[in-house]
Amino acid sequence: MTEKSRAGNADDSGFLERPLSRRALLTRAAGLAAGAAAGTAFVGDARAEAAAEASSTALRFFTPWEFEYVTAMAETIWPTDDLGPGARVAGVGYYIDGQLAGSWGQGHRMYLNGPFFVPQSSGHGWQVPMTPAEVYRAFLPGFDVYCKTTYGNPYTALSPTLQTQALTDLQTNKSTIQIAGSTAFLNSDFFSMFRQNVLEGMLSDPAYGGNRDMVGWKYIGFPGDPMRRGDLYEKYIFTGKPYPFEGKPLPLASQAAKVGTERAAAATGKPPANAATNTGPLTVGGT
Repeated sequence: MTEKSRAGNADDSGFLERPLSRRALLTRAAGLAAGAAAGTAFVGDARAEAAAEASSTALRFFTPWEFEYVTAMAETIWPTDDLGPGARVAGVGYYIDGQLAGSWGQGHRMYLNGPFFVPQSSGHGWQVPMTPAEVYRAFLPGFDVYCKTTYGNPYTALSPTLQTQALTDLQTNKSTIQIAGSTAFLNSDFFSMFRQNVLEGMLSDPAYGGNRDMVGWKYIGFPGDPMRRGDLYEKYIFTGKPYPFEGKPLPLASQAAKVGTERAAAATGKPPANAATNTGPLTVGGT
């Protein structure tokens, strides 16, 4: 199965083009009021669960205002709809929050001493003396002002159509939001970074704060960590043989699963290279 048919494709706008699943096709073809009501209930339940989760999770970098703004923007990139949960339910805001609080967001591996200039072509990299965390913190208030002056409301209060348009303004550099008094960092640069962060939050291991309940993995059919079950996954790679647990992924454990390593060792006759650390129980995941 191709990547496009599995995970969808990004159209020219940069927003995710969700594939038409069998479930969605049947629902739309039937056109029944019951089906529409069920879809509405699903979205409402998903948002309620996300709100409950948000109340119990501490933020590491964002203020509550920043977190809600970023979550709303992420939901525009990957929305909750009849095909499945989106960025809000998946906790993408928490993923980005953790990344900005960590070494990437703090620029531990970035060269920030300049000189900085407006590049004439692509490939010149980061052109502001700011870390990703500093860029987020400086950019969001400017984007809020842009949304209020251009569309009459903060981003979180706009209709989905206007939210999409506001992000498109960033992508196409129609908006002019300067940070650090510089034009070297384009609005499209922020959009590209943000969109990448959203996709990471939807598809990375749940250990990093996003992809809650592995909704992103289930969406694309990724099986998670085969070692959690002790599967010899190489039997399924490039063979066309369907993986029996494709729709039931398991995330990485804090330590490798004891059951998985024991099964793999028994099948191969060789102990795992990291046998000394494979002593913990299954701590996260499903069945």
